[in-house]
Amino acid sequence: MPFERNYFRTADVLEPSVARLDARWQALRAAAPAAAADLLATREAAAMLATSRWMYRSALARRETRGMHKRYDFLEQDAAQYHHLTSGGLDEVWVAPRAVPQAQQAPARLAA
Repeated sequence: MPFERNYFRTADVLEPSVARLDARWQALRAAAPAAAADLLATREAAAMLATSRWMYRSALARRETRGMHKRYDFLEQDAAQYHHLTSGGLDEVWVAPRAVPQAQQAPARLAA
């Protein structure tokens, strides 16, 4: 995991990474079935690859800096993006916003 791709996040850095991960997914899908002795390791690698694709697509969709997610092309928080991002899919990765439940929203500060 190169530091310059995972810490200094911009669309110009994330998009080529997504393309490489997608190409690896297609190669995995086209590969011959794993031998019985390699099945567990192959499934673990496929799971890590799927997770990486979800993470990078989510990072591209979050066009702001929030918490540990820092986008150097979007350095500020955006109140309009106060939501969760849910991602999934295998051959076609999708990312969708999901509202933050009222109970999880930060309480207003009380006047002293």
